[in-house]
Amino acid sequence: MITNIFKLFLATTSIGMFYYSGSIFGFSVGHLFLLALAMLIVLSIFYMPLTILVTNLCKVVGVLSVLVLALLMLAGTIGGSFNLSSSNQVIAALLGGMSLFGLTAFFWADKPNVST
Repeated sequence: MITNIFKLFLATTSIGMFYYSGSIFGFSVGHLFLLALAMLIVLSIFYMPLTILVTNLCKVVGVLSVLVLALLMLAGTIGGSFNLSSSNQVIAALLGGMSLFGLTAFFWADKPNVST
């Protein structure tokens, strides 16, 4: 039950990242990965055979978003003092959400509970 809530939060932040980064950088094929990820996450709530695939994808997204967030923070220090533009602050917040909700996949059960 709580896993599904984390999945929905990750799907929501992925969709938010899709629209926001697409509006700044322009939409490309790479942005469609975020939308496809969000659709797979939501679909895995209702279609159990996708659970293991989506769990592993969420782990990868969580780790990659931590790395990208660290690089964004490192890029903010260029010039001698820390400064992020307002658009980068929104991207950092979305990356933080994706990191937080993606890394919770390491604690999700590997097999779906079918006893209910």
